[in-house]
Order: sequence, then C-alpha cells, then structure tokens
Amino acid sequence: MRITVVSPHLPTPAFPMRGVRHSEQLRLFAEAGHTVRAVVPIAVSPWGVRSRDEQDGSIAILHPRYPRPPRLFGGLGLRLERRLFAHAAGPVLGDPDVVLVHSATLPGGLLGRTGLAPLVLTLHDHELFELAPRSALLRRAIARTLRGAACAVYVSEALHQQGLSLAGPHQARVIPIGIDTFDDLIAAPPTDFTISCVARLIPRKRVDLLLRAFARLAAERPEVRMVVVGDGPERAPLEALAERLRVRDRVEFAGPLERRAALERVARSNVMALPSVLESLGAVYLEAMSLGVPALGTLGEGIAVHIEHGVDGVLVPPGDEARLFAELRELASAPERTRRLGGAGQRRFQASGLTWRANVEAHLRLFADIQSGAFFPIS
Repeated sequence: MRITVVSPHLPTPAFPMRGVRHSEQLRLFAEAGHTVRAVVPIAVSPWGVRSRDEQDGSIAILHPRYPRPPRLFGGLGLRLERRLFAHAAGPVLGDPDVVLVHSATLPGGLLGRTGLAPLVLTLHDHELFELAPRSALLRRAIARTLRGAACAVYVSEALHQQGLSLAGPHQARVIPIGIDTFDDLIAAPPTDFTISCVARLIPRKRVDLLLRAFARLAAERPEVRMVVVGDGPERAPLEALAERLRVRDRVEFAGPLERRAALERVARSNVMALPSVLESLGAVYLEAMSLGVPALGTLGEGIAVHIEHGVDGVLVPPGDEARLFAELRELASAPERTRRLGGAGQRRFQASGLTWRANVEAHLRLFADIQSGAFFPIS
C-alpha cells in the first residue's frame, strides 16, 4: 500500500523539535512493507526560510513551501492559510492509495484534492477546544472536513464526542495515539520532593493553579521543588506569578525540550502533575506512568479513563486548588505511598496496549476496510 502522510507539525531529522510525535508511526508503516511518503509543508516569511527535502530511511519527507498570511487576519487568515497549505501539499502527494492527514485544520484543506485516494484525518484536541471556538469560518471548515473525509480518527472517545457535537454524524473511529517510551530511562525520584509539569503553556493547562497549590505546599515544606517543561504564551505570566507567590527560586522553567530530555526531567521527579481541562487524552500522563512516576490529572477529562484515583494515580476536580494542594501534600508526606502509586501506574500502562505498533495496526485495518468498501456505522 502507498501511504502519504501530511502534517504541519511532524518532527523530522531537520526539524526535531516540532510538535506532534508521529515519527514512529511512519517508521512502522514502512516496516510493515508499505511505501510511505511524508509531506510537511513549511510556512515561510517574506524573507524566506530555506528548507530541503529529506530522506529518513526509506521514507521520503517533502517540504513544499507556502506563504503564511499575517495572524492579524484572525479566522480569515487561518482559512486562507489552509488553502495555501493544501495548494503546496497537493502537487507532491504522489500516487497514494490513502492520504492520512494529521489535523483537520491545515491538512484538512486537502479534502477533494487527493484524486481517488481516500482522505483519513487524525483529530487533536486543540483543534476542537481552541481553534473551532475562535472563528465561525474555521469551525465550519473543520466540520465540513470531518463530514467529508473517508474517516475521522479520534485519539479518545471524549474527543470523538466533541467532534460529534461540532459536525454531527460522520465516519469515525477511536484509535489512541502511541506513547513514546525509552527503555533505558528509569525513575530516580529525588530526596527533596519535586513536582514536574510538562505542557504547552496555555490557559487550559492550568499550570497557574498548580503553581498556587505548590506555593501553599512550599510554605509548609521549604525543601520542595518544581520544574515546568514547555513554552507558550503563558510562560511570562506564569513566571511573574511565581515571583508574586515568592516561589520563583524553587520553580525551574526549563523551556521547550526534546521529548527524551523532557521525560528525563519527569523521571527525576516524584510526581508529574498537570491539572489541565479540555484535555482529550494527554500523552504526558501516560509517559509519566510508563516511567513509574505517579501522574496527577483532572477528573472528567480524557486521562480519567486510564487512572483510578488513589490506586494507580491521582485525579482532582477541575479548578479545585484546595484539593490539588491536599493531594500534593499527601504525596510529599507519604513517599512509600507515592512509590506504590508510581509502580501501579507503570503496570497499568504496560497492560494498556497504548503503543505505536497497536496504533499502526489499527490504522492498517481501517485503511483495508475503506479500500474494500466494508461498512462501518456512521457515528
């Protein structure tokens, strides 16, 4: 089978710091005997950003360029960028049997431009929770893409339900993403209780809530520490908040790190805490569990399917600073319980089957069903 994958964010050898980590998915498609081509258009400024096509093993990675409209155009600019992205990607798709796009926004603009090849798209939570509410134009474009694709793939049932509320019934399957693991990384919790947090620093991640709870804990236990890995528009306000709370000297803002380096910081912590809301899954919780580091997430969000509170992780009500503080205080006060939670979470992750190999096998079954015309209910 000839598979073309189109993504605005795929990490590649030339762009290793980019966002959506599907490199292993492509490698396993190729390992299974399929011909894989990746199309990763690069937005350029008027001054020009040079980019060259790449070869990653047997996978050709093409970087067509397109001009990015000014962000001040808002939803209209995003809609125009969608067209420019698709115009750049379309001519280099090759002759695929299926086109898999990682996003309904920019790559979703390829709907109707793939010839006879069916278009399958993978949804991510920021598209439905952040981009769709921002613009009626973009919301309609995403909904039209969901309804028009051969199938929409959601990483969790929670996100599937969000897609249904936006677009109504459409062909869909839930296929969880694979979780990056590093067998040589071993949890090494420090003596001084340390909280790690790995996130894109935006409001819905609620890192501000975590900082406030940490400040209350630090008032009781001066030895505690916190490390925040990631970047985003909230970084400066969060650093200012840490100053106001008088804990800036105990909080390290490590900035954006390559995935392994980020997980090394998690491995050297006692708990990975992220009280995020509007979160369809949250790979970092599962990555922490894979290391044997307890994960703290939010009740009612996607990760709640994978954590049983007090058994293999911790869940707190959304926005509940007092409960968050109480849970962190208990984790800091009972190291043996914290270690038991980490071990139980690791065993649960190992039994979950949330691997890239399982993800690829599910996609290949989906592609075969589409090619054979097999019926599956619209939902």
